[in-house]
Amino acid sequence: MRVINSFATAVHRLRRERGMSVRDIAHAVGYSESYLSKMLHGHRRLSPEAVKAIDSALRADGELERIAREQDAGRRPPARPMQLPAAAADFVGREEFLHQLDTALITQARPGTAVTAVIEGVFWVGKTELALQWAARVQGRFPGGCLFADMRGLAPGTAAEPNEVLDAFLHALGAGPDALRGSIDDRAASYRSLLAQRPAVVVLDNVANYDQVRHLLPGAGSAVVVTSREHQPGLLLHTGGLHLELPPLSEQEALSLLGRRIGDARVMAERRAAEAVVQRCGRLPMAVLIAAEHIRQRHHGSLTGLAEELAADARRLDLFASPEPSVSIHAVVDLSYLALPPQARRVFRLLGFSPAWLASVESTAALTGLSGERSRAMLEVLRHAHLLDNAHGGRLRMNDLLRAYAHQRAVVEEPLSELERAHDRVLNWYLATAWHAGNALAPGWSGRELAAGDKAGIEPLRFDNGGYDAAIAWCDAEAETAIHIARQARSHVARDAAWALPTLFLPYFYVTKNWGTWLTAATDGLAAARRDGSARGVAWCLHSLGWAQHELGRTEEAINHLREAMRLRGDDERVRAWTLFALGAALMAGGERAEAGECLAEAQDLFAGQEFDLGLAFTGATLAHVHQAAGDIAAATRAAADALAHAQKVAVPPVLGLVHHQYGMLLLQQRRYRAALTQFDAALRLRRVSRERWAEAETLVARAEALVKLGDVPLARSCYHEAASIFESLHDPRTLDVRARAAKLDTL
Repeated sequence: MRVINSFATAVHRLRRERGMSVRDIAHAVGYSESYLSKMLHGHRRLSPEAVKAIDSALRADGELERIAREQDAGRRPPARPMQLPAAAADFVGREEFLHQLDTALITQARPGTAVTAVIEGVFWVGKTELALQWAARVQGRFPGGCLFADMRGLAPGTAAEPNEVLDAFLHALGAGPDALRGSIDDRAASYRSLLAQRPAVVVLDNVANYDQVRHLLPGAGSAVVVTSREHQPGLLLHTGGLHLELPPLSEQEALSLLGRRIGDARVMAERRAAEAVVQRCGRLPMAVLIAAEHIRQRHHGSLTGLAEELAADARRLDLFASPEPSVSIHAVVDLSYLALPPQARRVFRLLGFSPAWLASVESTAALTGLSGERSRAMLEVLRHAHLLDNAHGGRLRMNDLLRAYAHQRAVVEEPLSELERAHDRVLNWYLATAWHAGNALAPGWSGRELAAGDKAGIEPLRFDNGGYDAAIAWCDAEAETAIHIARQARSHVARDAAWALPTLFLPYFYVTKNWGTWLTAATDGLAAARRDGSARGVAWCLHSLGWAQHELGRTEEAINHLREAMRLRGDDERVRAWTLFALGAALMAGGERAEAGECLAEAQDLFAGQEFDLGLAFTGATLAHVHQAAGDIAAATRAAADALAHAQKVAVPPVLGLVHHQYGMLLLQQRRYRAALTQFDAALRLRRVSRERWAEAETLVARAEALVKLGDVPLARSCYHEAASIFESLHDPRTLDVRARAAKLDTL
């Protein structure tokens, strides 16, 4: 009989040794001679039962079974495991991240290395789903198929053991018994050898750290995608992989996901409520899907009703409570929270309870009572755990769901007295820092009237030694947060803060012309002051509101509010002078020149009695126009020159810029165009330095008018176009008027 394989060779060797023919073996095992012959010639498969019977008949002690297994394994095609869980049908957005993964697959493939991507992010943000979607897209490029393991990195006591996962991967790849023997390093070498022959895409989900997965990382030719809730510096250091920090969905993507589940028509019909729902879900895909399912289960439930349910921090988590751990907010966040060191947990709790939306190192130090260095370290821990997100201006913030969770933890785990102290500490810090910022922009503007007293343990930011830019940057980042904090000021200690904190931003609002925030601050502050019966607060907020309305051209409303503020002003001469100045400017705009002159003159006398250069600069510049309108050119010129002298003593860019601009307008009306242009050029330089965009556009328009009179039409046209672009970026309605002026020059 012709020998055609190793199994047949061994059978013939053993039967000769035992003195048996093929017929004898067939008789012993109960198969026909013909059937046995076909097995030995490879025309029939080697069934395990037949092989075991032959091994027993020939007393081979398992030798024939082993040979049959090896022969069968050699004939089978290589194993190609496809272990990916099913990807979600409702997957929106993430195109940028999928593109980055595709690019890495092309550009990062280097000899001897695997393409590695590490996807990090907060719970429910869709890390696993992104990994699955991408792996499913590229699996056809990998002859070794797809391997998947949930490493359960943060789960206490149940984290996946690398040994077990490695053995499972080897089994899936069809490794022989020899590959499953030896140390973990030996088996990892066998694993990489198999993948070197048949590269695969490997997804390692919920990883704790580099040590947990280092034996599971494939070698050259394969790709591995790792997901984790925590930052993985060790893994990135060793692999040099692509680092993707997955943010929440954009608002539009979150709305699209919601629409896929409940219908786009419902989302469009209640668009504002839908926006509130996805925002209060933190724009996290899983949270949005849970909210959508909540609506579907109610059948007739409205998005408006759901948005109201999610509005309160105390009730927001109720919607996301479930006996199923993967969709229970408490179960998933507990994993991250309990993995934190104790001090980081306390900081996390207090940040959730804080009235501030944003967290900086300094405000966190005030909130927690920790040093600045320690606060920075704890914020870094929370940031690496993805329990805080980056916000504008270098600040950090929690999404709405985490904030509600942290608030709940704070109420349960912190003494009420400590929560009240933390609240007052951060409130006092904002009050003191806002006072310092306002005085960096307008030195001494409020005198002692709004000065924040020193509070034990509070270290406010100070903006000394030319800190104008730093003060503007702080106000840019914190103005809206401060207004929100003021709304939350409910304790007896903090009652005045409800109106004082928004008022302290008045110099910033004047410089930036941030109309929406300004009006909100003044209106909210006025309501709080009236609610608490504070005449002083009412006067300040009426002053702020009236000045904003004057700047917006709502002159009649401005005059009414400023007159009421004047009636409520106390004996402090500086604050009385400011309100007289604001009222005089509004009256001048309303054409009531005589009364405007009286108010401004009285304000000037009050400022002069205090030798307060800042107030004298503002008042003198406005008085110059009153004299000009009255036809007293000499008085107007003297007032403008005096205002400039006082502004130079203050040496603050917005004040000097204003006075140069006003002086230029005076000279323009006097037809002294070249002298006016000099003043406008000085004002323009200063207003650009001080980042007064609206004021810069105002001076560009005035400069263009002077240039037209001097016959320089091309340069005038350029000034008009530049001013129009600025007004357009600020959504100022004067854009069309300025563009019309530029167009008119084309006919000249």
